[in-house]
Amino acid sequence: MNQQIVSHSIQEINHYNRVLEGNKRYVAKKMEEDPLYFKTLSKGQSPKYLLIGCSDSRAPPNELTETDPGEIFIHRNIANLVIPTDLNLNCVIQYAVEHLHIHNIVVMGHTCCGGVKAAMTQDSVGGLLDLWLNQIKLVYEKHADLIESFVDENDKITCLSQLNVRAQVMNIWKNPIIQKAWQKGNPVMVHGWLFRVETGYIEELLIDQHTPEEMCKVYALKFKLESEKQLSKHVSPTGSPKNNAKKRFQNMQRKLIEHINQLKENKIEDFDLETKEIGGFIESSKDL
Repeated sequence: MNQQIVSHSIQEINHYNRVLEGNKRYVAKKMEEDPLYFKTLSKGQSPKYLLIGCSDSRAPPNELTETDPGEIFIHRNIANLVIPTDLNLNCVIQYAVEHLHIHNIVVMGHTCCGGVKAAMTQDSVGGLLDLWLNQIKLVYEKHADLIESFVDENDKITCLSQLNVRAQVMNIWKNPIIQKAWQKGNPVMVHGWLFRVETGYIEELLIDQHTPEEMCKVYALKFKLESEKQLSKHVSPTGSPKNNAKKRFQNMQRKLIEHINQLKENKIEDFDLETKEIGGFIESSKDL
């Protein structure tokens, strides 16, 4: 048994070393093509695309699209999901849109996806994975009739993979970061791809570009932009502390004026009473 463990460990170490040796060959090849390649790469990135893909090792975005490092900003997870509460993904989207000024976001699913296949069964894959795959089960539940209309199991998986990509595109449209970008006039476009592992080709899914306008209005958030914030510094909104202080001062001023007027009225009444008394005294004096 110990001999088997040692032998297996040696094999794993050889696999590990092969990856590092591959990196050396990669660097040598790039340096031969362009001696300044890595120095240029170190100066910064300006990718034109954000790609949200599956972690599957058979779907490497750069290799499939024949793009170099620095051209695609990449986020990958199991089954290319866009979950609204995923802080990791939301940070990636925000950085891509607000700092890298990316205008094209791609959700790329693929055929033969293990996550999609697992979501179609009732077998538990364990703990957090079950919770994660529930997002795909929601898509399956919504389109079960269409998916089950296929006889071949692989066709069912492919169908759900396509529907899953469409659902994640919709989730990006609903994302507040994207909504804010649109309101500011940033033309962020969202695309859906399906990589067919069995052929190597990427299929661009036909997703209606008018869907963002037709989706429920409750997702179309309204943001106060910087220009509006600057304006609000000069004009206090109703209910603000500054406006409330002004109202309190006005109430106090009104009460003060009412009190002064009341005093004036009282003085006039007292003066009239005194005048009558004096007039009566004068008349009685005349009789004397």
